[in-house]
Amino acid sequence: MKKNRYWLFVFFIAFLILGNLYSYVQYQKNSEMKRFLLNLKVESDAKIGKLAICQESRINEIFFNGSKIQTGMDVIDMYGNDIDLLEKVSGNILFLRYSEMNCSACVDSIVNELNVYKDSIGLQNIMLLTKTKSPNYINRFKKINKICFNIYVMDKILDSVLVDIGMPYLFIYSSENGRINNMFIPQKETPKLTRRYLHSILCKYYT
Repeated sequence: MKKNRYWLFVFFIAFLILGNLYSYVQYQKNSEMKRFLLNLKVESDAKIGKLAICQESRINEIFFNGSKIQTGMDVIDMYGNDIDLLEKVSGNILFLRYSEMNCSACVDSIVNELNVYKDSIGLQNIMLLTKTKSPNYINRFKKINKICFNIYVMDKILDSVLVDIGMPYLFIYSSENGRINNMFIPQKETPKLTRRYLHSILCKYYT
């Protein structure tokens, strides 16, 4: 009788141990599955976010391409002089439109790429347009990024044409027909695309 109780007790203890072990294994599997699903969701959300940004960029590019810039649009040069922008433009000019409110890392990455092409495209063919209320901002920006290009501050009229979309963008302005062409919105996460864009611009307009 005592022997039967002993084996019953042993069986009960073994059952508890195996039950706890099974529960632990299942818990580990569930935890791993939850971590996998969480990582999958994070990656999926990131990809969806990038696709949304790309879609927005393409919409803006389609909207701007082919638009005309009218004459009589003033800008302010580095010395505080009001000038007609289009009087400074001859041929095909590559413009960077940016704002001090844009992502500074994004702007810096584009300027770095432009510096690579300053000789092949030509300094006279690259201009920067911005909208700022700080007179010292441009000088500080030029010094930090070692910029040799001309930078102009847009007036309200030009700013309403080349609107701030929250991101810096590049485009070609052709004085021959007064139109914006090849508008492109760089992404700092994909600098290779910016290089490809600049290379295509070089081949199409400056060789």
